[in-house]
Amino acid sequence: MNMTGTLPDDAPFYKWPDEPMGWALKVHLVLCFIAYVVILPVGLVMEMAGHQYQWLAQLSGAGVAFLGIVFGWVHGHLGNVYARYGWFMLSLLVQQTATNLGLTLGAVPRNKKLQLFYRMVGALQLVYTYVGMLLGGIRFLNLCSQGHLGQCVSHFARGSALIIGAVCILVCMRVFGAVIVELRRPLELYLSIIMMLVGAIGTFTEHNFFQTSNTDSWSHKDLQHTLIGVSWFAGGLLGVLMTCRSHPRSRNPIPSLIFIATGIAMITHQQDLVMASHTHFLFGAALVCLGLSTIAEITLLAAGFVKDHDQPALFQFVPVFFMCASGMFLMGSNRDMVLFLINSHIDVATYALILLSFCFVIMFYFYVLVDLYFALAGPQSAKYRALEQHMDRQSTSSQTSTLNHSESHSSLASAAFV
Repeated sequence: MNMTGTLPDDAPFYKWPDEPMGWALKVHLVLCFIAYVVILPVGLVMEMAGHQYQWLAQLSGAGVAFLGIVFGWVHGHLGNVYARYGWFMLSLLVQQTATNLGLTLGAVPRNKKLQLFYRMVGALQLVYTYVGMLLGGIRFLNLCSQGHLGQCVSHFARGSALIIGAVCILVCMRVFGAVIVELRRPLELYLSIIMMLVGAIGTFTEHNFFQTSNTDSWSHKDLQHTLIGVSWFAGGLLGVLMTCRSHPRSRNPIPSLIFIATGIAMITHQQDLVMASHTHFLFGAALVCLGLSTIAEITLLAAGFVKDHDQPALFQFVPVFFMCASGMFLMGSNRDMVLFLINSHIDVATYALILLSFCFVIMFYFYVLVDLYFALAGPQSAKYRALEQHMDRQSTSSQTSTLNHSESHSSLASAAFV
């Protein structure tokens, strides 16, 4: 293990850029942040809540975003991946704005399918914005280069999947209730399906499984990562079998056990660089905390501490946070980022606090968006008001039937006494 810091030959390449950030790039970043992080998401929330001035937010956000993209062109360097991705974002923005104008002005007949399409594009735009932020950071720090594209993509893709999953669970819990009955099955069923697919891919991609040469030897990294893929596939298959017919309240500990086992493997996962071992330790510790906190959540839900349609209890946000932290630590443990940390003289404690701060910001951001939705649509959606009315009617009818039943019993008893 590298204790003295003998770095690879390409290590000096990963450092803070010497070229200063130009004014056009700064304006581009500010305008795109205002448009894609503030105005357009607020417009999406207004659309979900059925607000009449949603079109105004869409048009203003599209205008600010277009100005930001223009300043990105002024900055130059249009041949990189981030600049090419900007063309995709521009086409998506034009499509979304045109659909919104057509629905608002009545040029296009308003129907549920078109409105659903518009909302799906708006929701996916949050994901595309996140991808654009990643590509911008990767381009600025010169990551994912020098022949390490596959390893970098693997870390960023799987880490992003954990972060997006945490955000989806956070939003669903706050909107639909603590148990998320709308899923019709336990949350672990969907986690198990994803784990099974990721495990199947990891089993055959972490090492050349279909090798034709005996010179392609297995390293301890290949063996560990491949066996993690096998355990994820087998555990995911077991989780699917156990939860495919269960009620949403019947949660299952299998995905949590997989998280714990993977976390322990990552904690003891030795790398050729000390900093790399430390970052993998952070990832493993977050996975273990995720598994343990999820098992505690399952236990408390099974004990009946939270009703199906109640707002989530505070302890239910703990697994969500650790899922987000796991994804953040996984993305931050790729080889290029580790070399950047070494060259920048950033220790692992500072790095961990930076990534955890990002996790808190992400959870705060989506918590505020859901609060905005409740403020615009009311504290509870019409569906849950109807549900409460239905439950009230059921309770009234149950009380009436109980009263009639008791009256019939008393009359029979009186007749028998007479």
